[in-house]
Amino acid sequence: MKTILVTALLFIGNIAFAGDCSLTTTRVACPGKDDAALKPYDMQKVHTPKKPEKAADEAACLKIAESSSKIIRKGTLAEKSVTAKFDGKDLGKTFADKAECK
Repeated sequence: MKTILVTALLFIGNIAFAGDCSLTTTRVACPGKDDAALKPYDMQKVHTPKKPEKAADEAACLKIAESSSKIIRKGTLAEKSVTAKFDGKDLGKTFADKAECK
């Protein structure tokens, strides 16, 4: 019982101290693929979600930004870059990925 309580308190404590990690993503669509690449983002090339991610600290926020920068839908996006702000502070780093257009 004590183990469960301690684990629960640690988990709740981590959530309570998490900060806002706001990501701004810039996407460059492959030629002729604007609809497929940008439709999920209301056709915006630069997109910042209204609800920020939660991160424990600046380093965790940067890790989220780095993993978010990877192009998953290859063939629709030529370039993707992500910048991050932690609790409103610009972290000054841009993560980018490029892919070939088919």
